[in-house]
Amino acid sequence: MDEEPYIVQTLVQTLVLDESPRVKSVEWPKPRRQSLSQRLGFQAAERMQEDNDTASQASEGADSVDRSASPALRSRAVRIECVELCGTDVYVGTSHGHIVHYTVNVPELTSNAVPERVCVQSVDLKLGKRVEQLIALPVLNRLIVLCGSTLVFYTLSDLRLVGNSAPTIKGVSCVACDERVDRTVSSGTLVCVARMREISVYFVGADVRLEQQVMIEYSVASLCMYGNYVCLADTQTYKVLDLARIRAAGLEQGQLELLPTQQPRRDESGRVVRPPRPRTLVVGPNEFMFLTASGDDTTLGVIVTARGEALRGTLQFPAYPVSIVYDEPHAIAVFATGRIDVYDTRAEPRVVQSVVGDVPDLMRVRKACVCAGGWVSTRVGRREAIDASELRMFEPRRLHEVVSGRDRAVWTEAVDEEVEWRRELVDEGEPPVWPGPDRQNGLDRQAGRGLSRWTDANIVVLGSDSLHILAPQPQLIRIDALLHQQHIKEAVAAVDAALAGTTPSMQSDEAEYCLQMAGMVCLKNMQLDDAQLYFQRGRMDPRALLYLYPSHAEYVGPLLVPFAHIAMAPPLRQLFYEIGNVQSLASPDLQTVDLLEQYLEFCRTQMLNANEPYAPDAVPVIDTALARVYADNMRHAKFSALVQGPNSVVGDIACAYLESAHKYYDCSLVYMAQGDVRAGLDVWRRMLEGKVSDERFGGMAEYLEYILGDFGDVGQWLTDEYYWLVRHDVEASRHILACLTDDKVAELDADRVVGDMQATGAQREFIERLIAANHTRAPHFTTILLTAYVADAAQCTDAESGFQGAQARDLELTFRSYVASAGHSSRARLVEMLGAQRSVFDAPTVLACIEDAGNLGVERAMVLARLGRRDEAVEALVEAGDYAEAEMLLLRPMARESLAKLAKQGASDQATDVARLLHLFVSVADDDMAARLVSRLLDTYSEHIDIPTIEELPEHWVLGVVEPFVRHKLGDLAQSERASSLERSVANAHEQNVKMQCAGDLISHGPVVLGVAQTCGVCRKLLGSSAFVYEPQTKQVKHISCA
Repeated sequence: MDEEPYIVQTLVQTLVLDESPRVKSVEWPKPRRQSLSQRLGFQAAERMQEDNDTASQASEGADSVDRSASPALRSRAVRIECVELCGTDVYVGTSHGHIVHYTVNVPELTSNAVPERVCVQSVDLKLGKRVEQLIALPVLNRLIVLCGSTLVFYTLSDLRLVGNSAPTIKGVSCVACDERVDRTVSSGTLVCVARMREISVYFVGADVRLEQQVMIEYSVASLCMYGNYVCLADTQTYKVLDLARIRAAGLEQGQLELLPTQQPRRDESGRVVRPPRPRTLVVGPNEFMFLTASGDDTTLGVIVTARGEALRGTLQFPAYPVSIVYDEPHAIAVFATGRIDVYDTRAEPRVVQSVVGDVPDLMRVRKACVCAGGWVSTRVGRREAIDASELRMFEPRRLHEVVSGRDRAVWTEAVDEEVEWRRELVDEGEPPVWPGPDRQNGLDRQAGRGLSRWTDANIVVLGSDSLHILAPQPQLIRIDALLHQQHIKEAVAAVDAALAGTTPSMQSDEAEYCLQMAGMVCLKNMQLDDAQLYFQRGRMDPRALLYLYPSHAEYVGPLLVPFAHIAMAPPLRQLFYEIGNVQSLASPDLQTVDLLEQYLEFCRTQMLNANEPYAPDAVPVIDTALARVYADNMRHAKFSALVQGPNSVVGDIACAYLESAHKYYDCSLVYMAQGDVRAGLDVWRRMLEGKVSDERFGGMAEYLEYILGDFGDVGQWLTDEYYWLVRHDVEASRHILACLTDDKVAELDADRVVGDMQATGAQREFIERLIAANHTRAPHFTTILLTAYVADAAQCTDAESGFQGAQARDLELTFRSYVASAGHSSRARLVEMLGAQRSVFDAPTVLACIEDAGNLGVERAMVLARLGRRDEAVEALVEAGDYAEAEMLLLRPMARESLAKLAKQGASDQATDVARLLHLFVSVADDDMAARLVSRLLDTYSEHIDIPTIEELPEHWVLGVVEPFVRHKLGDLAQSERASSLERSVANAHEQNVKMQCAGDLISHGPVVLGVAQTCGVCRKLLGSSAFVYEPQTKQVKHISCA
C-alpha cells in the first residue's frame, strides 16, 4: 500500500449519556474557527494551552460525570446511534431518544490527547425510540431528526422544535438529502423521505414544502439522492428513479430496475435468516453504489450511473459491511468485527487503508456517518509558531545596511540575528506594537501568514460511547515532503489534482505555499522559466523576491518593508536565506534580472484586478522597481508606457537613481509624467547646452514639440523657457513666442529680450508681438522697428517701377494696395505699420529716417499725414506718383482707407481742394498721365469745377480730355441754340484737328498703296474694300475691326 489517506483521531471518549443530563445549558467560551489569515499561520502552543485550560475549567462541573464515570455507571450508559458534526459542535443521537449537544476543542492530528468537551444541552424527543439519523443544515439553522419513524425539525443553535413552518412527518423509514448541494453552505436543499410505499420530496428552506410525491409498489429500506435521481432499495430490488421523467411521463417511464435485493432464507437448522439491510449511497455526480451478496461469503459493491451503466469497477468486500459511507474517491466500510477498510473506487489497488479494532482508544466500531464537517490541526511548538512577522517594528534601513554588498552567508546570518532579536523581545515581555489591552491577543493578531496545518474532516465512526474522526491526511504535508526531496513535477501535479475536484482537498493558500516553494527550489537550481511559472501561480510576494536582488532592494529601500516583516511560512523563508543573492548563483551569460522583470510585470497586471492579490503597499514597490529594470535593460517603449500611463512610481527614488546612472532622458520623462515640468525641462536644457548627454534625447526638435505640441502656455515656466531660448537659440525662441498669449507677452521684460536678440528677424517679430499685445514699451520698440523697416525698404528699388506700370492700367490703384499684393514684404510691412491707426511711435524720428533714405516718398507722405501736415502729404504723394492715395487724402477723407484718419484734420472747402488737386495733376511730368488724371478729375468732380477752369489746361491736349466735362457743362446752359453753336464749333475744331493729323501722317509716311491680294495682319483675310488702318511702327495693315 501507498501512503494512507486517513488519520484516525479520537474526538470523544467514554461518553456517558444518562437519561437526565446534568447540564441543560452552560455559558462556555465556545472555540471559534480561525479566520483565513490565521488558518495560514501556526497557533502558539501557549495560546492553545490557555484555551485548553479554559475549556478544562469550564467543563469540570459540567461534564465531570463523563470523564470520571465509574464502571457501574458506564454499564447503565445508553449507546450512541448517530452523530452530526458542525465545526466543533457535536450533536449525538442516543438509543433512548435524546439529542445531546457537545462542544469540543479542536483535536490535534497524530496526538494521543482527547480534546476537552463541554455538554451544552440535552433534549428528550419524547418519542421513546432511538434516534436513527441527524442531518444538519448550518445555514438554515436546522437539524433534521429521524427518531422512531418520525421526522422532526429542530433549530441547530438551541435544539428547539421548529413551529408551523416545518411539519412533523410520521411513518418514515429512511431519509436522504440531495448530495448535489453542499448543505454546509446552501440556504435551501431537497430532502427525500420514504414512507411506507411512498416517496416524498420536500424543499427545506425558510419553510418546508412538498415538491413531489411518487407512489411505489414496495416499502423502501434505503435510499440516496443526487439531483433528479433517487437510488433506492425496496424489499425486492434496487432501483433508480428519474424524478423529472416521472413528473412528465409517469412511474413506469421513470423507473429503472437494477438487481434484486437479498431475501430471507432458511439456514441448515431450518430457521429463517433475515438478510442484512440493503445499502445505497452516492459516489459521484449521478453515480450510485449498492451492495449485493455474491455466491460465497463476499459482498460486492456495484457502482452504476443513473442510466444503469457500470463505468467503474466493482468493489469486493470480505463480508457484508454494517455501515458504508463515501468520501471522494474513497468508500469507507465498517464491518461487524470493528475493522474499517478504505477502498479507492477510481484506481488500483482497491484497499488503500485498514484500521483494526485494537487501535488504542478505538473501541468496537459500530457505524460510520458523513457529517456536515469539522476540522483538526497538527501540533506545533512555540518556536515554530513564531514566523518572524509579528511583535516589534525596527528601523527599516537596518536590514539594507547589513546585507548591502555582502555575500549570501552574511545576508542569512543578518536576517537570522534579526529574527532572534525580535524573539528575545517576546521572552523579555516587551509590549507588542498591536494596540489593545490583551498582550497575547495582540501577538496573535500580528502573526503573519504561515503554513496551514488544518484539514477538514466529515467522516465520524461511532463506538458505543466514543466518537472517532477519519481525518484526511493533509495534502500540504505530503506535497511539502515531495518538495523537500526536489520532486517538483510530482508535487505540482499533486497540487493540481487537489484543486481539480469539485470539492478541493486543499485550500488556495496552501496551494500557493506549495507553488511558491516549488518556484524557490527551481530558482535555487537556476531553472528560471519554471520558477517564473510557479511564482505566478503561487502569487509570490514581489517584495520578497526583490530581496534576492540586493541592489534593487537597496534602490527601493525606503518603500520596502523589512524582509522579516513579510508574511511567509518558515520553510519558504529558509530558502530565501539559503539563496541570498540570486545573481551570485547564475553564470555570467544567464540574465536573472529578466526573471524579476517578467514577474514584476505579472504582479502589476494582477494588481489591476479587483481582488488585488498582493498587499496595497506593494504597488509603489512594483512600479518603482520596474522603472529601474526597464531603464537598465533598455526597454525604452515599456519604460515610456509605464511612466506616462497610470502608475505609482515614486519619482524621487526613480529620478535619483536615473541621474546617478546617467540616464538623463528617462529621468526627464519621470519628472514630466509626474507633473514636475520645470525639473524635466531643466534636464533637457542641460542636454541642449552640452553639459550632459543622452543619445535618446531628440534635441531641439523634441524640446519644441513637447512645449508647443501638448502643453502650450501653461504658466510662468513657459516664460522662463522663452528667456532661456532667446539666449541659447534665437530662431527656436520664435516658436515659443508664437504660443505666448498677449497677456504673457505684455508681462515680458522687453528690454532684456531685445538686448539678447540683437538685430535679427526674431527681434522684429518680438517687437511686433509687443505692439500687438499693447506692451507698455510698445511705442519705443515700434519706433525702433520702423527704423529697421525703413532701412530694409530703402534697399527695395523695384516697387515704384512696378507700381507705375500697374497704375497705368488702373488709376484707382494705391501704392499700399500694390505692395501688399505684389510680394514686396519689406515695403508692405512698413506701409502697413505706418498706415495702422493703432500704431504708436515717434513720428518725427521716423520721418527723419525716411527723409534720409530719400526714395520712400509714399512712406514720407504717410508720416506727414500722421503729423497733420495734409497739404505736404498730398504734394509728396503726387510727387511719388501715388495719385489715387492723394485724391483719397484730399477729396475723400472719410473713406475707410484714407490717410486722413491718421490725424485729426481741420475743415476745408471741397472746390478749393479739387482745384488744388487739378493744379497738381496738370503739373505731372508725364503728359499722358496728367491728361488722364485731369480727365478723370473733371469727370468725377465736375460740379466743383467751372468751365473757365479748362483755360488752365495745356493747349496741345486733345479735345477728348475735356469733351465730357464740356458736354456736361453745356447741357446745363439755358440757351440751347448757344449750346448747339458751341457744339458745332467744337465739332468743326475736332474735324480740323483730325484733318491736320492725317495731313501730318501723309507727310511723315507717304501714301499707303495696297495690292489686290493684301491680307489683314491679324485675321489673314483679304482686305478687299473693307476699312483698314495702317500702323507705321509695325508696318502692318489691319481691318478696323481687328485693330
